[in-house]
Amino acid sequence: MRTLGKFLAGVCAILFVITGVLALLFFNIERKAFSAETYKQAFENQQLYDRMPGILADALTTAITQNEQASTYLKSFTAQDWESAISALIPPEELKVLADNSLDSTFDYLNGRTDSAVISLLPFKSHLAGSGGVEAVLQLLHTQPVCTVDQIIEMTLALMSGGDLIFCNPPPEAVEVVRPLIEAQLQLMAIGFPDEITLISTGHSGTPEDPRSNLKIARAVMQITPLFPMLFLLGLTIFAVRGLIDWLKWWGWPFLLTGLISLFVAVPGASLVGFIIQWLLESQAAGFMPPVLLLTLRETVGAIAREILEPVVIVGLALAVLGLIMILVAAFLGIREKDRTIPRSQASR
Repeated sequence: MRTLGKFLAGVCAILFVITGVLALLFFNIERKAFSAETYKQAFENQQLYDRMPGILADALTTAITQNEQASTYLKSFTAQDWESAISALIPPEELKVLADNSLDSTFDYLNGRTDSAVISLLPFKSHLAGSGGVEAVLQLLHTQPVCTVDQIIEMTLALMSGGDLIFCNPPPEAVEVVRPLIEAQLQLMAIGFPDEITLISTGHSGTPEDPRSNLKIARAVMQITPLFPMLFLLGLTIFAVRGLIDWLKWWGWPFLLTGLISLFVAVPGASLVGFIIQWLLESQAAGFMPPVLLLTLRETVGAIAREILEPVVIVGLALAVLGLIMILVAAFLGIREKDRTIPRSQASR
């Protein structure tokens, strides 16, 4: 019976080590990969905030293209044009706030706190309708080919009739002439712009087709992974522990091995964790997350993996140290017990 108990305890110890390592990984993936704060830190580390004009320009171009009511004039702007305009209009610190708010909105949706995710365009509209908007458009026009005579005539007629601005580089003497037309166009553009761009629409929110349903199941499984090693630790205790030394040995070795393997996985394992995160994004989020946002999040996979593995390293190191201490204490108590037993046996003789 004692042999069977030790065998079952050994099985539980092996399963504890396996599930313990997996629990450390998956629990921290669930805790970190679905937090906006993790991505904000990754954006900072990857210097993605510096590329926000391009990211917003792609999102804006897509939104305007898909909007049937958008004017032909707005649709004539390319993503590069919008990127130049955004860079000229919005200061870097405001772009950072805009990006952070967008991340908060996205992860509020993923975490079930809202039914959609949006990017606010109010800062852009405010700067567009202000004095900086005119200078930004002039800067944009200066990147275009020089206006032909016909285009200058069309631009003059547009000024008098309130028509669209011709997209070309006016000569210096014509800049002040076209400035009122630019101001009028910007006022119309600001009025016609939506207050926000929808990154993730309500779609099937709250219905059986809600794309977050599968994601919720996957996250629920990750959240309960720590229960499995706890159950195996309990089984190990029931089958093998009969005293203090048994407890120190049978807990110490699994703790030590779990900690060491976790460290071995965590230190070089950023690519493995990155692969898991990328799989989650592609399999669970690609169906409802816009490509521009999905591509941006993919670029943070390496930084996210390092953020996730940091607590794994800390907990793994703590388990390894605790396990080693328990083993050493068990060995010390075992030696003392032998020392006490030998004199007694000698005295009995």
